[in-house]
Amino acid sequence: MDVRCGIECQSLMSTPNTTPVSSEIRKRGFKMLAGGGVVFAAILFLMYWLSAHGYKFHFAVIGASLPFVFICVGFIEAMTGSPYQRLAQQWMALRGWQRGVLGTFIVVAALVIILCVVTFFVMLFT
Repeated sequence: MDVRCGIECQSLMSTPNTTPVSSEIRKRGFKMLAGGGVVFAAILFLMYWLSAHGYKFHFAVIGASLPFVFICVGFIEAMTGSPYQRLAQQWMALRGWQRGVLGTFIVVAALVIILCVVTFFVMLFT
């Protein structure tokens, strides 16, 4: 028996598994979702308050929507239970036409959901 193999095999066997479980990923996702939502709402409130007091924005407010990225990533991690990086790698592993078809489906499904929600609230309040 080769001593080198025995040492390498022992060190591999004693290495603890550091892969986060699905529940930990979901908790992290909910924290990102909540944190991003609070910061995004605070920025929107601040902008609304400033505009109500006569302040005019002379710059792009795209930077104010950066916390929305955390909302999206948190939502994805909370719903799937998988880290965003792993999902991104799996997405890039798809062929181009598969990404095109799946991406188009996701956009159309999101638009249908948005239209249904908007229609529901319009009919509810009219």
